[in-house]
Amino acid sequence: MATIAVFGAAGFIGRNVVQKLLEKGLSFIAVDAVDSPFPTRINYVKADILNPEAVGNIVKKVEAVLHLAASPLLVSMENPKLNMKVNVEGTLNILDAMRESKPKKIVFSSASSVVGEVKYDAVDEGHPCKPKTPYAVAKKACEDYIRVYHEVYGLDYVVFRFFNVYGPWQYPQHGALVPSLYMRLTSHEPFTVYGDGSATRDFVYVDDVAEFCIQALRENIPNELVNLGTGKPTSILELINVASKILKVRPNLVFKPKKAGEIDNFYANTAKLEKLFGRKPSTTLEEGLGHTFTWLKTVK
Repeated sequence: MATIAVFGAAGFIGRNVVQKLLEKGLSFIAVDAVDSPFPTRINYVKADILNPEAVGNIVKKVEAVLHLAASPLLVSMENPKLNMKVNVEGTLNILDAMRESKPKKIVFSSASSVVGEVKYDAVDEGHPCKPKTPYAVAKKACEDYIRVYHEVYGLDYVVFRFFNVYGPWQYPQHGALVPSLYMRLTSHEPFTVYGDGSATRDFVYVDDVAEFCIQALRENIPNELVNLGTGKPTSILELINVASKILKVRPNLVFKPKKAGEIDNFYANTAKLEKLFGRKPSTTLEEGLGHTFTWLKTVK
């Protein structure tokens, strides 16, 4: 397969994608705005997606783009303008470079949070979108820009709406649920549950996400917006119980009132994913948490 550019390669999902690409022997350029976290044998370019010239120099060398680079949710709450600049302007820099150089396809990482207010479960791709955070607003704008660039300029795309991705390289200090739960359980500290713990989410293991991203790049699945989740709702209490059994600890839970605006239930309808890709994520919660906790044990 021709060379792939992976923007955001040093991030949580990017690290896992790079590992998969290496395992499969595929040609790629790993790109991020930080110094390389990889061994020297990795073809790595330090470049900011806000630098159009740097982006253009990379894109003209490849046949396809996997765009994982993003300013995260927490930044969007503190600095919405910076978040918008990175996520929207950065994406437009990549799209404009592709328009000039004609790579065949872009695979883009959107977020299930673009839905905002859940009207029904399971959430399908046609669900109304009312984003509730600046981050989600920016992701939705990118979805629309990519669709328009297909309609106007002929760029092919697959947009994945990632649900609750977890796994290795997701560090506890980033505040994500699974590594935070691990740290609380292993240190025997209280873990706060908002509400009664019955609210459900769709937890998808990062290894599965990486596999679908690579499949989308390699196969003829053009111009689609697709949910990337398991289709299985997991309550917060169920997640805690499974994690506690794996770690052989008794959880110390503190219950507090549900946060204002918190969504009770939210999981993916995977019918479109299964139709286009012939499958859905297969890693069970027990398997995924086991692998994740093994990795977290190595984190200093």
